[in-house]
Amino acid sequence: MRDKATIAIIAPLEPEDFFDLLWQGVWEATFDLSSFGVEVENLTTRHDDVGEQRRILERLLDSRPDAIGLLPVHATELNDLIDQHVLRGTPVITFHGDAPDSKRPAFVGPDLYQAGVLAGEVLAKLIRGPGRVLSFPGSLDEYHLAQRYQGFRDALARFAGRMEETPCRYQGNPSAEITPQYLKAFSPVVGYYVGNDYLASIAEAIERLGEDPRSPTPCIGFSNTEHVRPFLERGVISAVIDENRYQLGYFAVQKAYEAILKREADAPVASVKIPSTVIFAANAGGAGDSLDSAFELLVKQRTDILLSYKTRLEEANVKLLDLAVTDPLTGLFNRRKFDETLNQEVSRALRYGPLSLAVIDLDYFKSVNDQYGHQAGDDALKAVAKVLRTSCRTTDTCARVGGDEFAIILPHSDANAAEVVRRRIQYQIARTLVPLADGGIKIGLSIGVATLPRDATSAAELIAAADAAMYQAKQASRCRPAPVSAAS
Repeated sequence: MRDKATIAIIAPLEPEDFFDLLWQGVWEATFDLSSFGVEVENLTTRHDDVGEQRRILERLLDSRPDAIGLLPVHATELNDLIDQHVLRGTPVITFHGDAPDSKRPAFVGPDLYQAGVLAGEVLAKLIRGPGRVLSFPGSLDEYHLAQRYQGFRDALARFAGRMEETPCRYQGNPSAEITPQYLKAFSPVVGYYVGNDYLASIAEAIERLGEDPRSPTPCIGFSNTEHVRPFLERGVISAVIDENRYQLGYFAVQKAYEAILKREADAPVASVKIPSTVIFAANAGGAGDSLDSAFELLVKQRTDILLSYKTRLEEANVKLLDLAVTDPLTGLFNRRKFDETLNQEVSRALRYGPLSLAVIDLDYFKSVNDQYGHQAGDDALKAVAKVLRTSCRTTDTCARVGGDEFAIILPHSDANAAEVVRRRIQYQIARTLVPLADGGIKIGLSIGVATLPRDATSAAELIAAADAAMYQAKQASRCRPAPVSAAS
């Protein structure tokens, strides 16, 4: 793993009331991952300027960050550039907005379909009797609106005998077209579903209808923003289905870094679906029979599946830490973790006691790869790792520090104790057979051991002394034959 990783995050900055929390999540993740050597470049754009996002992605083809987190302002128009980056080895994580037909490895965003289902279920519980539900799904050419609306329709279908949906489609700007007169044309209405971004404008038209504020027609929408909040407080909007935008920003960075680590391990990156929750109007408690036990059960069931963001972020960072310090092939620690641990153990040993280091190299490893193939070479490395794990104490640190090079840090171990470990490893490796399709091969190891303070007084000197001892053992191993396949 490299010492530093650069991640470019591309997302709108406005409207601020919506994106502030998202960027807070980005910045918090940047702080948390800085200890891993992660640097994040924040590239803000206007809310609806797909051209600006194209120009940024084109420029990044030259600067080539290690990963990109992108909130696309259009679901498909950036797919060609996303694909170019991915094919060149730069993982692109889309978040909040989706790019479902692109080659990007993962998506971080709300579960759009389930958010729509939740909206339908809540609206059905709030409606007092049978009648028409007026819906404003928005343009179904937009992926997130279509997914959300499909969930809503599927939820409403369970109440088909009680409610009939009338979708409203319009050509121009809903904020200008939706008036009290427009809404009256559909009367009587028992509920409103607003799936698009014009919830505040539609709520204003509903309020101007002059309904009794003590018994408003239920209205469900999405995203708890600054413009929506006053209508929610006055009860014009009954409930908002909202996602945790902080988590969206945080996980965009976290998943981008995971993609960097897993790219080196050639492993897939899982998408993250942020669950939605319900924010109720201030007068929801006075909704009478609509807040019956079934409604309370619905809310409880939905709330129970929401994990707190703190727990999820802690789990994600533990996973990242494991990826950052582990060699993906063998499961041993990597060079970065080895260097960090050795420096700590040398500092401790200079005060409290001896420390030994074993440096290990496979004999004739190139011959194994050339004669039997790289899969056999990988299996040989895994076999060595297994021997090292079973031959060492839990307090020892086993690491793969290079292609076929390994090292073991042995705290509180003098030269005699290290020699015991060396002999145990050689004994076990002599009895290890790397499986092949037609049998297996024996492998050999050259091991050099050095001890502090006898052979060195610093980490660098200890490595040099152990390396020198290993090369002496390597010269002696030249007298041994190269690995030969043995019939099973």
